[in-house]
Amino acid sequence: MALVDATPDDIPAIMAIERDPAYELFIGNFEAEEHAARMASTNDRYLVWREEGAVLAFAILSKLDEPHGVVLLKRIGAARTDTGLSRRMMPALIDLVFEETGANRFELDVAVLNPRATHVYRREGFVQEGTVREVYRHHDGGYHSSHLFSMLRREWDALPRRNPPTAGSL
Repeated sequence: MALVDATPDDIPAIMAIERDPAYELFIGNFEAEEHAARMASTNDRYLVWREEGAVLAFAILSKLDEPHGVVLLKRIGAARTDTGLSRRMMPALIDLVFEETGANRFELDVAVLNPRATHVYRREGFVQEGTVREVYRHHDGGYHSSHLFSMLRREWDALPRRNPPTAGSL
């Protein structure tokens, strides 16, 4: 079980996850060529969660080249839901962002129509900052809103898992 950098060989698995009908309203998708170009850029980082060699989930981080210390969770998806994977993957992803980048802010948006994801992000310590109204156009022509969430480095530093009690404080 590990969150590792994706390779071009992972693109078909990533595309299969993004095209799951359950994600139709929640995450976008790219063609293989765009994934390959983004994977090769320094502004994006592709990560996959592997168990026994299989890609179970992926995440795309963006804004890595921008000077403001903000990392965007562009996209995240899992091959199966209700497996407890988010309880393992999200803390690892958050720690990776703050430990391996100079980020002061980790941000994401989540479809208003996706209360499950909203719950996960709140549980992990993200703060909902507001709602971006009618920001995504669905293939049916309708528009959908999203919630903007973020976590600041000082909030990550204060997370209970980041500051386990010492033997003397138990």
